[in-house]
Amino acid sequence: MGVRKPALELVSGASSELQRLREALGHKQALIDAMMDASYDGLCLLSGDGVFLEMNAAFERMTGLKREAWVGRTLKEMEHAPGITRRSAALQVLNGSYPASTLVNIRGGDMMLVTANPHFGERGELQHIILNLRNITHLNYLKYQLEKDRGAAQLSELEEFGTAYVRDKLRAAGFADFVVQSPIMRKIVATVMTIGEFDFTVLLEGETGVGKGLMAALIHRLGSRAAKPLVEVNCAAIPESLVESEMFGHDAGALTGSSRTGKPGYFEAANGGTIFLDEIGELPRGAQAKLLKLLDDKTVMRVGSTVNRRVDVRVIAATNQNLRDLVRQGLFRADLLYRLEVIPITIPPLRERPEDIKALAYRFLDQFNREFRTDKVLGTEALQYLLTYEVPGNVRQLKNLMARLVLTCPAKEIALADVLAELERYGGAARGDEADSVARAGLPTAAPASRQSMREHLAEIERALLARYARECRSTYEVAARLGMNQSSVVRKMKKYGITRGEN
Repeated sequence: MGVRKPALELVSGASSELQRLREALGHKQALIDAMMDASYDGLCLLSGDGVFLEMNAAFERMTGLKREAWVGRTLKEMEHAPGITRRSAALQVLNGSYPASTLVNIRGGDMMLVTANPHFGERGELQHIILNLRNITHLNYLKYQLEKDRGAAQLSELEEFGTAYVRDKLRAAGFADFVVQSPIMRKIVATVMTIGEFDFTVLLEGETGVGKGLMAALIHRLGSRAAKPLVEVNCAAIPESLVESEMFGHDAGALTGSSRTGKPGYFEAANGGTIFLDEIGELPRGAQAKLLKLLDDKTVMRVGSTVNRRVDVRVIAATNQNLRDLVRQGLFRADLLYRLEVIPITIPPLRERPEDIKALAYRFLDQFNREFRTDKVLGTEALQYLLTYEVPGNVRQLKNLMARLVLTCPAKEIALADVLAELERYGGAARGDEADSVARAGLPTAAPASRQSMREHLAEIERALLARYARECRSTYEVAARLGMNQSSVVRKMKKYGITRGEN
């Protein structure tokens, strides 16, 4: 019995120590869980082979997916989930590139910075990947809030501050006249402001004339390379036989009639700064291969040379074509497309953002009034037509149209007839397109044949506009606000034309 007592005490002591360790471990785990959930950033833990193990509440909130949708799934299975892209930070770590980061748009267009860091075992093997998801859009808004009001404003005012922040940044970058009236353009510009500080390759997509060149210039001015050159290259304007020598340069004697010392190409000229490759879809296949190599290893080899020259340049590309269609047709390299669209930004046409049409029209009106020393005004019917017109040439066409109207319109007020005449004279739209736009505005489509019929035609347009808004609006005050008229004038004209509210 005397021998067994110490043994029992030893077992009892070990049991107590084990219980104490369990409690300490449980307490430590609870503390780690509390820290994870208290983080504003989204945090996620993956295994060394890319399986999602755990994440905090912020990660669930920011991605919009519950924990159950992530845990146990692989990166491959979740490749289309928010924050997981074809070149996601976690995949870069799995492929041996770390630490890694990437920018993605998720949850209503907010810009997220995703960073991934490896965790190695004692023998150097990859055991875990730690993901951090940070909402840069919200941080920029909060930064502006703190700088402007020293933290006194409420979170409900962040959207208003965000808009003001965008305009202040544009003004500071020398783009005070940049129009961002529509919600979609405000989001795009906010995204551009975020990525401007990073050297990611950007692909701008959009129809001709939407402002891709201006957007490229804005990205350059907002970044750390603003003091360095911005070299703009129109890939469609260079003869195919000269594309490689113009873009990548050539050594002495490499080309017939070339200089004795050789010539640097556009990429060397842009060294330290930014190169903007417009109409990238027109680049020949041979030049595409060289561009791909440059994007991969940051070196360029001149035509006729065997020496690689290192260049430090940010690439912004733009196209009005569907590059994926060109890939399917064998005209564009798929691997080059993947390298270009690290940050893809699509600029919508003007017809999809009418708020910008109105703002741009008045912006150009003011600009050309000052340039031509006139004081023209834009009539209500003319503006209404522009808001429903397709504007196939987008911002460029609208700017040229406003310049001609200010310069050639004989009266102080630019009327609908002036707009239609200019569009017909310069082929701004086919007659069928004009008729469609006029019809969408609820206006008569017949063209006037004489001075008397012109007055009748404009009276018919005025009546059509009043009748349309009388159907849509709840009061004559609302009709007046929509048409930019006095309420008393609306009442008088409705009486003149025999229009009553709600008339079909």
